[in-house]
Amino acid sequence: MGKLRNRVITENRVYDDPQHPETSDYDVSLPRTVPKAVHDPDTGETLDVTMKRVSKTASDALEAANTAQETANTALETATLAKEVADGAAEAIAAVQNTISATPSQFGNPAYTGAKQKPTWNNYPVEMMTISYGEERVSEEEFTGETDAGDYKAYALPKEGYTWGDKSKTERELTWSIKRATIAAVPSVKNPLSYTGSEQVPEWMNLNPTQLIKTETAHTDAGDYDSSFAPTPNFQWPDGTTAAKTVPWSIARAVLTVPTQSGTLTYTGQAQSPTLTGYDASKMTLGGDTSKTAAGSYAATVTPKPNFQWPDGSSSAKSVPWSIVKSAGSLSLSPTSATLGGAGEVQVIAVTKAGDGAISATSSNTGIATVQVSGNNVVVTGVAPGSATITVKVAEGTNHLAPSNKTCAITVEAPKIYGAQWDGTSTTKWTRTDAAASFVDPVPYTAGKTAAQCSSPFDNIQPWAGMVKSTRTGGVMVAIPKFWYKLTQSGKSIKVQIANKATAGFSVSPAHMNRGDGKGERDVIYVGRYHCGSNFKSNSGQTPKNNVTRANFRTSIHALGSNIWQMDFATRFTLWLLYLVEFADWNTQKTIGKGCGNNSAPQNMGYTDSMPYHTGTTQSNRDTYGLGTQYRNIEGLWDNVYDFCDGCYNNGSGLNIILNPNSYSDSANGVSVGTPVSGWPSAFSVVNQAGFPMIIPSAAGGGENVASCDYWYFNASSPVVFVGGYYNQGGSHGLFCVYFTSVSDSGAILGSRLHELP
Repeated sequence: MGKLRNRVITENRVYDDPQHPETSDYDVSLPRTVPKAVHDPDTGETLDVTMKRVSKTASDALEAANTAQETANTALETATLAKEVADGAAEAIAAVQNTISATPSQFGNPAYTGAKQKPTWNNYPVEMMTISYGEERVSEEEFTGETDAGDYKAYALPKEGYTWGDKSKTERELTWSIKRATIAAVPSVKNPLSYTGSEQVPEWMNLNPTQLIKTETAHTDAGDYDSSFAPTPNFQWPDGTTAAKTVPWSIARAVLTVPTQSGTLTYTGQAQSPTLTGYDASKMTLGGDTSKTAAGSYAATVTPKPNFQWPDGSSSAKSVPWSIVKSAGSLSLSPTSATLGGAGEVQVIAVTKAGDGAISATSSNTGIATVQVSGNNVVVTGVAPGSATITVKVAEGTNHLAPSNKTCAITVEAPKIYGAQWDGTSTTKWTRTDAAASFVDPVPYTAGKTAAQCSSPFDNIQPWAGMVKSTRTGGVMVAIPKFWYKLTQSGKSIKVQIANKATAGFSVSPAHMNRGDGKGERDVIYVGRYHCGSNFKSNSGQTPKNNVTRANFRTSIHALGSNIWQMDFATRFTLWLLYLVEFADWNTQKTIGKGCGNNSAPQNMGYTDSMPYHTGTTQSNRDTYGLGTQYRNIEGLWDNVYDFCDGCYNNGSGLNIILNPNSYSDSANGVSVGTPVSGWPSAFSVVNQAGFPMIIPSAAGGGENVASCDYWYFNASSPVVFVGGYYNQGGSHGLFCVYFTSVSDSGAILGSRLHELP
């Protein structure tokens, strides 16, 4: 009731309660008494009315108080919650004010300068934290900075009363860095290098040793190389990289001058090399024509060695021309004058000259003498009696200039004819005729004689003098020069004449005549000195090839060369003519030697090699059988083995002759010259059906020492001809012996001989 009392007082109401002092707080629940006499002086309201109103008011107030209490309770709750919120907010504000909002980070990105540098930090409130540096935790005040580029450590620690945003107070690790400084440019070669023979490295632009580490090898040889440049730890390339960069460089080849010939070389016959100005063997390789003998223009090649080049930048071979000039020519003749025996006689003028200049010759009177050049010889042929001057010229050759011309005086006399005549009787002897009428018989060799003890009046007369040995494709051969001959028959008498030149009524010797093979007349042919050996050639020291048919011999011999053939009847007949005129006797076994062999088997050839004279026997006398005979350097024409004779065959039409060697056959292509009489010939007939005059037996009845002395065997069913003698000793086996056998026949007694028809 204290509050109510106060209100009563305030309202100036009379309130008297003797039980409760004026200062008492009255509880409204306590009973009280308010006298009715009490009234409000201002309004005159009586106490009871007032009390009724107050009671009502109190009732309302109670209700209101109750409501207020509820409100107050709610408000209290709200206030309590608000207080809690306010307290939290206050606490949050306080927390915000003491919290480090972010971890510091480096501000900017300084580059290496060579001086010490400190980082600048973002989010660094110095009042809230401290930053120290490195593992030693050097304080901010003491830290002087870092110099080298790189990443470094710092540490941030909240001060007392401060925390990180996560309420932690622990030290946090920070990273800061100094980036590499940028190199201005990649180094480049300052000046190009050329080969010097010493080791070299380039001089570099943009190379600062403090910024770059160079890895480089010096080189001597020209070529392409490279160096490596790596930034030092505080630097980087403009592109931000730090890996080593490779920079190419090179050593160029040194420049050479192309050499040239110095001086002049003149042909000497010896190999010569040029002197080259500017040539250096240490810098160049010489090739091409470096040494020559002949005069002419040549080209050496000069190639730079690997470290050199030419002024045009090339390094391939350059041609260096050089030359050898021709030397003076020379010419001499032998003889410088000569006399020919008559028309058709030949004089050979030997030409000695320097070099290979072509020889030409002219006759001042071709009606007296004609000329023909044959190799290094000028062959002069008499035409008619008289005199002529032969002028010989030598043209400029490969190595020599043309020399002055030379001359030879020629006198042509009448032809020389040498003859022999058989009277057709039983005698073997012939009578010498013509220019040979006064000649004595030859003296052939027998064992023990010297060459000076041997002789023949024909030794210096052609064609006999020209029957000399030489080595050719077919082996060792004997030359037979061309001659002219004539056969004359009068009854049984036969006359043979040989002329040294073309003479009216005379024919070219059978071996040399035009054979129809496109070669015309031949000036010389060659006969095998020996029978064919194992390789079908004419060689000493071999046993004669045998047990081969004539056809097989033909093929194998011709395989040696296009001009080499099995010897034929025409060549054999040519030898007959030469022998008859020289020895004037049918009996070769009497005039030269018995020959034949050891009566047992073929023996090695070459048994006459040591004979000092061209004709004879190696036996002690001519009546002794055994190997050893040769005629004019041809060995064994009736020794050791028979020789198959090609260019002929025998059939029912008689003896058939083939001149063209391309047509040799055992049964065809021949011309019949008649049928020889088989047996010991006692008479001969001159025939001329095959293109050359020849003789064949026309009667038999002779013997070993009668008439022709040598046996002819003829049978129509035996077409193959072989001639001479073999190892069996017998008087019928001389130069003129002729036998016939079958095509398929071969044996130890049958060999062959080749001839060359150039």
